[in-house]
This record gives sequence, C-alpha cells and structure tokens, in this order.
Amino acid sequence: MQKDKTQTRLRDLERLVRSQQDRLFALAYVRIGNRPDAEDILQDVFLKLFRSGENLRNISHLEHYLIRAVCNKCRDYQRKRQYNLIPIENAAQISIPDDDIPMHEEYLRISKLLESLPEEQQEVVRLKCTDGLKFREIAKILEIPEATAKSRYRYAIGHIQNRLNK
Repeated sequence: MQKDKTQTRLRDLERLVRSQQDRLFALAYVRIGNRPDAEDILQDVFLKLFRSGENLRNISHLEHYLIRAVCNKCRDYQRKRQYNLIPIENAAQISIPDDDIPMHEEYLRISKLLESLPEEQQEVVRLKCTDGLKFREIAKILEIPEATAKSRYRYAIGHIQNRLNK
C-alpha cells in the first residue's frame, strides 16, 4: 500500500517536473544569474516537495506554490551567498556557456535596472515582467493585498523610468 502511494506521488512529481521545470528554471536563473545554482535551487524545491509527503493533488494553486517556493529558495540562496557576491559590472566577464548567453544577458540587464529598488519592489517587477503574472496572482504568491502589489510595481516602474531618463 505504501509503495503504491510512493509510486503515485513519484509519477505526479515527474509530470509536474516535465510541465514546470523550464519556467521555474528561468525564474530561478533570472534571480540568481548562473545555471548550476539555478538548477540546484529547482532540484531542492522539487525534492522538498516530494519528501514532504504532500499529495500534489491536494495543493491548491500548485503553480503558485512552486513559484513562491522557488522565489523563497532564491532569497535564501542570496542571503547565504552575500559574502561571495561580485559586482554586477564584473558579472559580464564570467565565462558563460553559449547556450546560456541570452538568458545571462537578460539577467544582467534586469539586475542592472532593479539594483536600486527595495527587494519587495524587485520581486513584484520580476513576477510581473519576467514571469508574466497578473497582479492578483502576484498578491497570492507574495501573500500581500493586490493593491500593494500594484503600488509596488507602479513605484518601481516610476523609479526605473527616472533612472533611464537621466
């Protein structure tokens, strides 16, 4: 009986990985800036979900759950790696595999634009612009009122526009 439940959960997880891994990898990469660490973060999220024993069919808004889990894992990663961070100006000189060049260039461009914003505003902008989520979805993921998500976005975009106009 236990073996059947484990097999069912494993099949559910495999389907989930196939359907969500590319999107979630891009989400992690845009926040972290390198393939190996983004892959590790994604693997950790999926492993934690599997080990939790949670029936995936019982999680309401599974996609939102995964986005939030990846965002949280990226924040944890960044906190732990604070002392190893390199200036964004030096990131362009890091050797990047050819397949990752477009995604890394996007990471550099976005990071440069967002670097002067508070973290809360950065996250709303990433979820809206990079991940294409609606404010209602962003509010659920971040557990904030929809109006707060909209105002953080508005303030962030205003700040970015001012920087670009200088």
